[in-house]
Formats: sequence, structure tokens, C-alpha cells
Amino acid sequence: MFKAIKQRYYQKAITAALAQRDVSRLNAKMQTLVFLYDGDLVNELSPYYKIASSLKVLETKTQFFSFVTFKKNTPSLLRNQFSQKDISFKGALTGASVKEFVEQSADVLIYISNKKHLPLEAIVVKSKAKFKVGFKGVDPRYFDLILGVDPANTQATIIELKKYFKILGKIQA
Repeated sequence: MFKAIKQRYYQKAITAALAQRDVSRLNAKMQTLVFLYDGDLVNELSPYYKIASSLKVLETKTQFFSFVTFKKNTPSLLRNQFSQKDISFKGALTGASVKEFVEQSADVLIYISNKKHLPLEAIVVKSKAKFKVGFKGVDPRYFDLILGVDPANTQATIIELKKYFKILGKIQA
């Protein structure tokens, strides 16, 4: 029961955030890159560094932000992580690190998942990133580009990103 109510609140917050999105900077060249992912499923960041370097984005201009599930007595989270505690029952952002992340104006945000995950989706739509990339299986309203490859297949992801980013003028040919 509570899960359905919570989902309805999240969808309401997501719809409101989608209506307020600024798409005027959609065609900006890529200088900064942000990866958003489920930290409970991803243990290794090296594939994402490989993606960033293949797109010629400096390591200092690449950022990672993850959702983590934690138990009650866990020490405080790192700056680049958030949990369910950082988002209210109604989908409002309450944590400082989450608020700081969504206010950043990154050039490209890549959401590394192809499954429904309400807290991560709420962050995607509220993010001020200029261009958002997702994978097949997510809600297409949230993204400017959806790749039809498995997010775990790094090589295929690199090939697809390079292809579309060249066409869109985000990277040099």
C-alpha cells in the first residue's frame, strides 16, 4: 500500500520536474561528463573511466554519483553517494549531496541502468545536466538519447556513444 502511494508521489514529482526542464543548452559541446548508477549493483568504475577517456573527457571533468542502500548503523556516506534517506517520501530532495549534484550543470549525464529505479530516475529528471543519455528499458521522457545496447557492455556503449555524439556535434569527428 505504502509502496504504491510513494510511487504515485514520485511520479508526480518527476512529471513536475520534466515540465520545468530547460532544453535551450541541449546542443552544447561536451566538456564534463557525469555517470549516475546504482552503487549496489556496480562495484568497479574502471569501465566508466574507459568510456570517459574514449570520449576524450578529462578524468578531472568526470564525476560519478551513485545510489546505495545502507543499514541503520552505517557511517555517513561519501560525497558522491546518496540513499533513500536523501529523498523524501514525496520525492523531494533533502540530502545536501543530492541537492548539490542536481544543481551542477554538467554537459552530459549518462544513466547506467536499464531497469526502473525511482530514486535514480528522480535524480535524472531533476538534474540540470544539459544532455541526458539512458539505455533501452528506461522511460524515454527522461532522456535525450537512448542507447539500444546493454549498459554492462562497455565496448558497445563506447561505439554507440561515439557514433551519436559525433553526429550531434558533442565531440570532434
